Amino acid sequence: MSSHPPDLKYILDSSLVSTINTKKLLTTFERVCRKVGAKNHRESIRDLVTYEMIDGMRTTVELEGVNAYVEGGLFSLRLIHLLELLGAKTCYINVTEEKHRLRPNYSEILKALRRLYTLYEIYADKLDIRYKFLGEAESAQYPLSEEDHKFMEDLKVLEEKTRNNNSFTACFLINYSLEWAMQNMSLFETLPDINVIIRHTKLQIPTGMMLPPLKSDYTSLVYVQQGALSRTWTDYQLLCLAALALRSMLLNRGTQYVKAYDPKEKDKIRIKREVEAVFVHKQLFEARGELQPCSMEKGLYGIKRAILGTPFGPEVYEF
Repeated sequence: MSSHPPDLKYILDSSLVSTINTKKLLTTFERVCRKVGAKNHRESIRDLVTYEMIDGMRTTVELEGVNAYVEGGLFSLRLIHLLELLGAKTCYINVTEEKHRLRPNYSEILKALRRLYTLYEIYADKLDIRYKFLGEAESAQYPLSEEDHKFMEDLKVLEEKTRNNNSFTACFLINYSLEWAMQNMSLFETLPDINVIIRHTKLQIPTGMMLPPLKSDYTSLVYVQQGALSRTWTDYQLLCLAALALRSMLLNRGTQYVKAYDPKEKDKIRIKREVEAVFVHKQLFEARGELQPCSMEKGLYGIKRAILGTPFGPEVYEF
């Protein structure tokens, strides 16, 4: 689209997606799944539907303005790429909630999205990705500029262009609110329910950012202490994140509302939770250079820490 050409030099310098050896990636994923106890990963990954709440754009690295938000878009695309290769079918990504329009730097977020538009368009063709954009394009309470309004229309064009792609569906929440979603439930009818929320930097989930109960009632939470910026995550770390989301889904599946306990299971949970006060802390580090992205700046990969909630207690993983 001529209205938002990509900054190709920035994208190339950012090394968006590494040249991934798919066989090595799948082998490594199997090994990580064994380490964290995510069983039957080949079959269960198809059921995994994550809701990625990206955050940390302004505080994770010393980037300013548009460039920081571009990093969030690159992180999201790498994660989509990875999930598609592993065999997942759908993910949701929160980009902006309606109240973000009140922020003085809101225009920088949309400028970053415009910069990445063509890149996302290319990857939709390359990976057979279907895009869905969920949110209010225009609001009397939070009016958009003419340029931003045109961009929201362009997103609908991209959605229509990709509607017949079926390898993977990526749902983006832009200018979203739960109130808007509840008034437009027909848009969600053909979309799958989420089962894992991945929340970066803040151990909280604002109500306005949630999906409608019919789409989110049976979810578990994975909290990630670090921000969602592409240049701070290796491919191996993204792989660990996917494996931990899978473990969270499997551990917490069926524990809400109608769960019934047999006597042995009840005693096991009570002892682990109340008597032993189980607290799991594991490290998933591997050999230096394992599945590193190509041409990334060196020295930016810090330790990542994720916390899972389980029926027995918290589990902390570092990778």
